Amino acid sequence: MHWVWQELVRDTRLPAPWDRWLDNRPGWRVRRWMSPLQPLCWMATGTPPSRIGYAPGPLTALRRRRQAGLRRPIRLCLLEGPVAGASFGPVTAYWINEHSSVVHAVVDEEPERADVVWVHTQDPVPPAVQDAVRAGLARARPGVPVLNRLESHDAYHRADTFCRLRDAGVSVPDPEPRPGDLVVVKGPGQASRKELRRLDGPLPPGHRAFAYVDARGADGLHRRYRAFHFLGVVHATDVIVSTGWEAGLGTLAGHEPVFEMTTQEQEQVQAIGRVLGLDWFCVDFVRRADDGTAVFTDVNVYPTPVVAEFVDAALGTRGRWHFLDTPARMGLAEPQGPFWPRFDAAITRLVAAPAAAAATPGA
Repeated sequence: MHWVWQELVRDTRLPAPWDRWLDNRPGWRVRRWMSPLQPLCWMATGTPPSRIGYAPGPLTALRRRRQAGLRRPIRLCLLEGPVAGASFGPVTAYWINEHSSVVHAVVDEEPERADVVWVHTQDPVPPAVQDAVRAGLARARPGVPVLNRLESHDAYHRADTFCRLRDAGVSVPDPEPRPGDLVVVKGPGQASRKELRRLDGPLPPGHRAFAYVDARGADGLHRRYRAFHFLGVVHATDVIVSTGWEAGLGTLAGHEPVFEMTTQEQEQVQAIGRVLGLDWFCVDFVRRADDGTAVFTDVNVYPTPVVAEFVDAALGTRGRWHFLDTPARMGLAEPQGPFWPRFDAAITRLVAAPAAAAATPGA
């Protein structure tokens, strides 16, 4: 059972001795050490294993053991590095291995053996993480495809991003509002709050303003649509219905787990990927109240793969489940079909492209 212990150590990310000495928060240390026991408690209180997702403990360790024994033709290495906050690389790799029929995913393990390398880390990328990712990339074989290259991270937060997207034909809020316009002001960094107000003068350093888009529906509610992009494949996910202008969980009025994207909306998401040099990301957009035109308001280079807690609560499930599995778990048909077969087809095309080019005369 040594391998089970190794899995528990990896899942809980136990601190080094000096970190234990520095961490004097008893409650945090207890939760860290007790988390592998959670799945056992869930099962003991009646939750079947089929309703338990990714969670530190023996159930995840057994599933990982089974995943490791599967023989799949494409090895994918996620480069995450020594992140200080939430780590989603292991969660992403776990769900890829659960659902894909052609890919075996690992995190920061032997990039020299990878058929595809994916820079899968939180942006903006701190210097220590950049160094670790670059070291991993240097070990990869020449010519191996690299997804979400390091230089493309934090692309959305650059000052000229909305202008570049607008100039490429993507529908975005006006990035050059005039004094007196109703605008959304966003401070520096991902966690900064947004403020809706009239533009009445110069903004503080690091702040940006773009024109407010009225996206209220006939019912007076605001809707935020979300879609994912992977190697040119655009996949619609869900809609947050809100009483507030900034649709979010704090003003949640409803949740629509599936929706249908127009061809034009899909083409615009693909254009965002080309302009920003991104292979994997998600976008948030609204549909303008007067004509229904999509306006893209946010790009996430490192979208959270974990489903919202209120969805898990409604389904009576535990652990961490991948965002893209929500419709299937709810028994809903998706207009585009399930995501994972589309993922497999896209990554198979990516790996096959160099071989096809080499076999083409004159290539």
